[in-house]
Amino acid sequence: MKKFIQHIQAKALLAFASLLLISAIQVTPVRAQNEDSCKAFMLIMPDNNNPLLMHFFFTGTVPVNSFSFLGAWDFGDGFTSGDSCPDHLYSQPGTYIVCLSFNICIGGGLSCDDDTCESITIGSIAGIQNHDGALHQFYSYPNPVQSSLFVRSDSDNEFALRIKDVTGHIVFSDMVKNDDPIDVSAFANGIYFIEAGDGNPALQRKMLIQR
Repeated sequence: MKKFIQHIQAKALLAFASLLLISAIQVTPVRAQNEDSCKAFMLIMPDNNNPLLMHFFFTGTVPVNSFSFLGAWDFGDGFTSGDSCPDHLYSQPGTYIVCLSFNICIGGGLSCDDDTCESITIGSIAGIQNHDGALHQFYSYPNPVQSSLFVRSDSDNEFALRIKDVTGHIVFSDMVKNDDPIDVSAFANGIYFIEAGDGNPALQRKMLIQR
């Protein structure tokens, strides 16, 4: 009987020691390691055709086998997104503070998070004040527009601007410079086509008037 009790006690001690070992393994600093491996980074690329349209990408690091990405983008103009790789169209050029924050599940009740912010300038065109002074590209803003339209190009010189409705009828034609206000308040809602040129074949962009 005494040996049996000693045997039971030995097994109990072994089980208790195993439990302590398992507990010790489970409470190793997994949380700290995984939290450190969460880093928020962003890649921001302007659109090839519209400098007001930006493409955002989450390029941060997350722990292996993590799941349930919960991200939040703040584009700095009052708009946000929960997508990991959103596109955003700014209404007008300027400098904005873009912020990204995210939280991700690791498992076992653990999670990690991080955030970052960057200052970006929207609406600049590569080649502005170019050497030949010619018009190579342009865009209009805001889009949609309500009353005043602005055009920005890669030329410092005046250029011819025409606005056509969907039937091809010219509703505006004049010489303009960058950021000159163009009154379109009398135009009906709808899609219009803007043509800009300086003696070369005209460049065309689409514009929406919406009130």
